[in-house]
Amino acid sequence: MSSDQTPKQNDPHSENMVWTRIFYGREVMERIIETISRKEALQQRYIMRYILRAAMAGFIVMLMYVFTYQVKADLGDTFNLGISKYITALTFSVALVFIYFTNSELLTSNFMYFTVGVYYRKIKTSKALRVLTLCLLGNMLGIVFIAALVASCEIVSPEMSQHLLHTVEAKTVGSDAWTIFVKGIFANFFINIAIIIAMQLGDDFIAKIFTLLAGVAVFAYMGFEHVVANSALFVLALMLEPESVDLLHTGKNFVFSLLGNYVGGGLIIGLFYAFLNGDRKFETES
Repeated sequence: MSSDQTPKQNDPHSENMVWTRIFYGREVMERIIETISRKEALQQRYIMRYILRAAMAGFIVMLMYVFTYQVKADLGDTFNLGISKYITALTFSVALVFIYFTNSELLTSNFMYFTVGVYYRKIKTSKALRVLTLCLLGNMLGIVFIAALVASCEIVSPEMSQHLLHTVEAKTVGSDAWTIFVKGIFANFFINIAIIIAMQLGDDFIAKIFTLLAGVAVFAYMGFEHVVANSALFVLALMLEPESVDLLHTGKNFVFSLLGNYVGGGLIIGLFYAFLNGDRKFETES
C-alpha cells in the first residue's frame, strides 16, 4: 500500500477535506441543506407564515423600486447618464441586503437553494416545486399590496411615472424572448453568486453587505431581467396607467425571465457548486 493511500483509509472524511480545500464549498453546501430543511418544515407546518415571509420580500422589492425611480427622477435627464445609472443601481441593490438579513423568501435565491437540495436528494422535486410556487405567490402578494398603496396616494411624481413606463416598454415590447432569457440568466447569476459568497463570510456583516450590494448593482446597472423585480414594475405600471402596458408582451417577459433566472441561479450556481462539492450521497457532519 502506498503512503498516499494511507490517509484515505485512516480518515474517512479525507475526500470531503480535499473537496473543501479545492472548492471551499462543503460548509456552504451544508448550510444550504440545513436552510432548505427549515424552509420545507416552515411551509409544511406554518404555510401562512411562509407566505408572509415571501410577501415581505415583495414589500421590499416594490418599495426599493419606488425609491430608485424617485432618485432617477430627481437626478433628471441632464445628469450624466452613466453616473445616474450607477447611482440608481446602488440604491436598488439595498433591496437584497434587506431581504437577506430579514430572512425573507425571494423566489430567485430559492432557485439555488432547492436545486442543491434536489441534487443531493434532500428534498423531492415535487416538494421543491411546491415551496417555489408558494414563494412566488407570496412575492406577488407583497408586490400587489404595496403597489396598491403607492398608486392610491401621491408618491409617484409625473417624472417618476415617465421613467417607470419607459422601462416597462423597453422590457416588454422592446425586448425579444431570447434577449429576456439571456438577461434573466445573467441577473440571477449575479444575485446568487453574491449570496453564496456572503454565506462564506461568517459574522463579517460589513463584507456580506458589500458583497450583496455588488451583486445586485451589476445586474441593475446592466438592465438584466429579474422576474420578481420586473413584476413589481409591471404591477405598479398597470395600476398607474393600465392602457400603457401590453399584457401579451408582459407575459412574455415574465415567462422568459423566470426561465432565465432558474438557469442562472438554479443551474449555473446551484447545480454547479453542488456538483463540484461532492457526490449525490452528500452527508452533513453532525
